[in-house]
Amino acid sequence: MISIDLVGPLPVSRKQNAYIFVVCCCFSKYCLLFPLRRATAAAVFKSLEEGVFLVHGIPQIVLQDNGVQFVSKDLAKLYERYKIPQVQFTPKYTPQVNTVERYNRTIMTAVSTFVEEDHRSWDVNLPKIQFAINSAVNEVTGFTPSFLVFGRELVSCGSHYVGDIDPDDLVFSPRDAYAENMGCLVNIFDKVQLALYNSHIKNTQRYNLRRKQVDFKIGDIVWKRCYFQSDKDAHFAKKLAPKFQKCRIVAKRSPLVFTLQDMSGKDLGNWHVKDFKLAPSSS
Repeated sequence: MISIDLVGPLPVSRKQNAYIFVVCCCFSKYCLLFPLRRATAAAVFKSLEEGVFLVHGIPQIVLQDNGVQFVSKDLAKLYERYKIPQVQFTPKYTPQVNTVERYNRTIMTAVSTFVEEDHRSWDVNLPKIQFAINSAVNEVTGFTPSFLVFGRELVSCGSHYVGDIDPDDLVFSPRDAYAENMGCLVNIFDKVQLALYNSHIKNTQRYNLRRKQVDFKIGDIVWKRCYFQSDKDAHFAKKLAPKFQKCRIVAKRSPLVFTLQDMSGKDLGNWHVKDFKLAPSSS
């Protein structure tokens, strides 16, 4: 399962890049960072196909938000071409459920550390930032992302190798023995899976302390929170706009995510339960 997102716009760099396309493996936490000139479906298409699918293989699930780049027909065709089993969309205005969103803060902190006063150089050190993230021990899994992906740690400096060796004197490990050692990763994967599960349980318990449990059903009438933006040209101020919109639940995507329609039948997409409440008439 991979999680994808776009970061930006950033100051246009000297290479004319203005966005970062981020791909994160939800299991290993391995990240890939692609600088993009434009945040278009075509750019996302190219990065996914050439930088992910044809290098690391096809994921079982792709988790993404509702940005125009991700809901495009071109990207849907890419998923269909490679027969991606599941494509899941995060609920609107709830970026925290997307794994990669949590890494965006780390990425931008690292980028800001490198750029100093020259903000047009933010993409110069992107490969180094990617390497640093993937070679650092993750606090949840207990392993580096690189080890969980490649079965070995990345060598960060040539001084790791001691002395000069003639290529003819190199002794390679037997491939059968190497394959047997790789089999030990199964136990490590089980350990990581348990760590991820325990982390999820802790986060769920922490979240549930701050909310009242409500069982929503298909057909319920609810009031959904509105997220308007002020528009000076259209003479529209969000402070004067309605705070909630009356809607109907038409589908259940998960215990916390539901598909809503307005009262005229217009599809409003998937929404997290934090953004709506039961209307008095349906309680």
